Amino acid sequence: MKINIVHIGFFYSGGGERVALEQARLLRERGHKVKVFAPIIRDDKCFPELLKKVEPEELITHFPSPIFREAIAMISSAILPIGIRKLADCDVLLCHSQPSMWIGYRTNKLLGIPYVGYLHQPTTFIYRRPEVAGSWAKGDFLLLDGLLGVFGKRVARNLDRICHKSANRLIFNSLWTKSLFEKMYGLSGEVCYPALEMPSKSSSENRENMIITASRHYPWKRIDLAFQVMSLLKGEKPQFIVVGDHTPHTQTLKKIVAKLGLQPYVNFTGFVTNTMLDYLYARSSAYVQTSIHEPFGLGPLEAQSHGTPAVVWGDAGVKETVLNGETGFHAKPYSIEDFSSKLSILLSDPKLWKKMSHEATIWASSFNWESHIDLLEQVLEEETK
Repeated sequence: MKINIVHIGFFYSGGGERVALEQARLLRERGHKVKVFAPIIRDDKCFPELLKKVEPEELITHFPSPIFREAIAMISSAILPIGIRKLADCDVLLCHSQPSMWIGYRTNKLLGIPYVGYLHQPTTFIYRRPEVAGSWAKGDFLLLDGLLGVFGKRVARNLDRICHKSANRLIFNSLWTKSLFEKMYGLSGEVCYPALEMPSKSSSENRENMIITASRHYPWKRIDLAFQVMSLLKGEKPQFIVVGDHTPHTQTLKKIVAKLGLQPYVNFTGFVTNTMLDYLYARSSAYVQTSIHEPFGLGPLEAQSHGTPAVVWGDAGVKETVLNGETGFHAKPYSIEDFSSKLSILLSDPKLWKKMSHEATIWASSFNWESHIDLLEQVLEEETK
């Protein structure tokens, strides 16, 4: 098959970006001709090693812009027909969320090429996650949100529904995401969980009194809730490793840490390599994720692949990545007290921790790329006949 993958953009190292790049790499290994396109590609911001292997292409050439770089790229790629010509030579399009779904829809109407959606979450500019008081949002997102206000959410919602409904097939990254599209648009499809590569070895030895979270420093990731959880822990507090590129919101997070008196215990690492992240996972005693309405969440699974149990909210897609009471805990949404209690149990019971660590490794191994690509390949082949 000739497959063109279209993604929202490669401008940070997130789970969705990794999934699209790995899909391309592994489909190529199975003999398919695969190209990857995106409105914008930042070699310095998104999985540099993977980008070198996959070599994605920008849909259109952009003039350098010191501000709103990502927003301008996404808007121009969605509106201008130039990029569609690049997508013509293929049997099927695999579109990762918006504006890729809109680009797939337009390509289908103009050229008749079938398109399949791989959906990570509802379109966030239309269906927002819970509001955060006093939050910071990236300038590009504010621009897109402002334009949406000008043209109207009703129009945007109708266009969003049309390009999802017109897709030949929809694939969802979790049961939670699938349920949202069923509720919003009455649309369904297969669930194909993101996958991960298991480390060559994982060890439950040499653990430190340390917990970790790996997430973008955006308000809706609610890292601030993890600091509140930590403030309630009794006795000797663990070191808390906060992995992720610094953003303007990082300063807000640091102020919260200072207000709670947690500076001696919290380490903002900034960007770390995959090798360093693996090392931190393998040294930590627990992984915590406190984002609200997380559609999937690859971090808890990555940690579990290293035998590190995870504590997450018993809510949304993230609860599908942790087996409650077996590979970690689901805390009652959104009780800081319950989350802290679950984390405290995990950190204070060596026998339970060892059992959960063992089960976590086994559980994480079930999210493998072979199964992911098997299902993806089957769906794409069916839609080219």
